[in-house]
Amino acid sequence: MQQPDAGSAAVTGTPRRRGDRRAQLARIAAELFCQRGYHAVGLGDIATEAGITGPAIYRHFKNKQAILAYAAEDLASATSGAVETALPQADGDPWDRIDAIVRSLTKLVIERRASAQLYQWERRHLDPDDHVRFTATLEKLVETVAGLVGEGRPRLPEVDRATLATAGLSAIASLSTHRTTVSARAAESVLRSIALGVLATGLPPRPTGELAEQRPEPPAVSRFVSRRERLVVAALRPIRERGFHAVTMEELGAAAGIGGSSVYRHFSSKAELLAAVYYRAADRLTVATSTAIESATEPGEALRALVDAYVGYNYSDSDLAAVYRSEYGNLPPDDRRHLRKVQREHVEQWVRLVMAVRGDTRATHARLAVHAALNIAGDLCIRRRRIADADQIKHLVFAALTG
Repeated sequence: MQQPDAGSAAVTGTPRRRGDRRAQLARIAAELFCQRGYHAVGLGDIATEAGITGPAIYRHFKNKQAILAYAAEDLASATSGAVETALPQADGDPWDRIDAIVRSLTKLVIERRASAQLYQWERRHLDPDDHVRFTATLEKLVETVAGLVGEGRPRLPEVDRATLATAGLSAIASLSTHRTTVSARAAESVLRSIALGVLATGLPPRPTGELAEQRPEPPAVSRFVSRRERLVVAALRPIRERGFHAVTMEELGAAAGIGGSSVYRHFSSKAELLAAVYYRAADRLTVATSTAIESATEPGEALRALVDAYVGYNYSDSDLAAVYRSEYGNLPPDDRRHLRKVQREHVEQWVRLVMAVRGDTRATHARLAVHAALNIAGDLCIRRRRIADADQIKHLVFAALTG
């Protein structure tokens, strides 16, 4: 849950027309939800940002849940509209139609950079019916792009078409996940190039030729593990699926087999437990990536090893990776600052390697490619039902970085 730099020309997403107050409030709320998390935003925060009084919101929405539902429907409608607008502008060639969709969606993400990440985490707080409708729109988008990829590449297996479509769309959406200052023109050019390159890449075959397994259940924790460790492990799946604010310490204690107030002997608060999860994730990622590249003798080898380690980490421990990506805003301030520094150093390691491999790539362009690659890895490794195996994801990540 991140917000872009204020200095970026690609940032603003709030409508300038004041005629449709509901749409304006929903767009403002969506931006706040993506920045701070749904539960951390109150109606007063939305009202303040909109320049109105708190009670005035009730003229338009009965509660915050209704605002979230409207914001999700607004984003879904804009996404569908972008595709519907793009297709008549292209001729019959499938790649021309794909390019038109990529261009249109990239412009939409640039326009709504501060709120487009709603697709990733905050939609889990929608009511079931609203969640189904929003998810159906995203699935239809993937099906549309996958169908066009199939027309352009008729020998490609159907499941691989969906994998490529998901990866290409994830590359476009990645602009909403980071703060890199970039002009709208540069963002559109780089993201279009990455998305089209990903959609055109080849995939290694799966060993079985079948769908990758559904996300596995978390492993049982040995009774010989300390209670503190059991709490850290038990917290991952509930926080991942319901969000930090929707679970209680008592529920997490029960999941770990620890009753009542005993949980507070190990963590003084839920935020302290979340910080322990984050430090665990950061340490594991640092060890995995550092170990992977320490024996590399040239940049290409190091980048390939880094991709292997990063995808392996996300794929094998997806609950930990998901919480690490989604709950940053709920960390205590001191931990947030420290872990932000760790995250930036991690990204800069990728950027340096990409620039060394590609040679003529500017730092901003390399940074956009890195964030696109990391978002592809996250979206494919962490999704509820996996549609690609680890080797295919590694291939797509490397293609986004070097294509």
